[in-house]
Amino acid sequence: MKKTTISKVFLVISIVLIASFLLSACDSPDPRIPVKYTFTPGGPFSTNVNDEDPRRQVRCTIVLEVIDEAAIEELEEYTFIIRNSILSVLGELTIPEITTGRNLENIAERLVERINEDINSHYDLVIGAYFTDFALV
Repeated sequence: MKKTTISKVFLVISIVLIASFLLSACDSPDPRIPVKYTFTPGGPFSTNVNDEDPRRQVRCTIVLEVIDEAAIEELEEYTFIIRNSILSVLGELTIPEITTGRNLENIAERLVERINEDINSHYDLVIGAYFTDFALV
């Protein structure tokens, strides 16, 4: 009789452990897939470019990749600074800089650097900038 009691306890403990493992595995994100946190600093941007023709403009929409979820909340407080930083970088661009092949990557790097510099946080909150549309008009 003692063996049946021990086996029942062992069976119950095993079921509880297996169930808790399965439940925790279902709630956890796949560790092989990195989580990306993004921040959108408002609507589209439109500004004149540094060109002889003052009517030339760049129009784009930008999404920023940030380090974590807490950074999103912090950046929301600095949206006006971030938008100003983006407009400043875009306004410094020349036509050759915009039309050169791989230059969107360079522009994105400049944006990340300027934004992190202007918000003056203890660490870099923005780690990437992505254009969802980009046009020279």
